[in-house]
Amino acid sequence: MADTEIEIMDDGAFSVFKTRWGTYSSRDKDGNGLCCSLDKEACVFWSREHLTGFPNSYATSTNVSMVGDTLKND
Repeated sequence: MADTEIEIMDDGAFSVFKTRWGTYSSRDKDGNGLCCSLDKEACVFWSREHLTGFPNSYATSTNVSMVGDTLKND
């Protein structure tokens, strides 16, 4: 992929391009930014995740603590 080349992915659902800083960025078909990444493969993966509602991703919370009356109802 040349520095100025924009690659259209998934039948026009989004495009991936290399930025002037050497990272990769993506936009949806309406031109809204989706994500950026250090490599193209990660940018394509996370763009697809954004467009499909993150079916292959999850988040966890560890070491959660509450101090004081944060749960107190008035």
